[in-house]
Amino acid sequence: MRTKILHIGLIAAMGLLAACGSSPRAPQQQIIGQIPAGSPFAKVQPGMSMKQVHDLIGQPTDSYNRMTGKMFIPFYFGSDAMRMEELYKGQGRITYTGVGATGANFNVYQITYDPSEDGYNNR
Repeated sequence: MRTKILHIGLIAAMGLLAACGSSPRAPQQQIIGQIPAGSPFAKVQPGMSMKQVHDLIGQPTDSYNRMTGKMFIPFYFGSDAMRMEELYKGQGRITYTGVGATGANFNVYQITYDPSEDGYNNR
């Protein structure tokens, strides 16, 4: 009986340890495309606030926002529950993150340089 309990405990401990292990995630690429030095997007850096971006390169042609899957996780208090994407005609897109349980504080998450961007949300 004692051996059986020991085996069950050992199997449970191994299961818990296996569940804790995870493969390292590749970092998200934050700048997509080759941004030319003369482009307004060259002034934008990941982590900048939305206000800083608007002061540097002006208002976008269009924008939209979307929820991430983290919005539906109970007790998720991080700042990645929603994304805001701003579209700049002839330049590309700037994606912000920063909405969570504590409020909204949008910061640049990803810069996508695409000179063929029409600037309108066609989704």
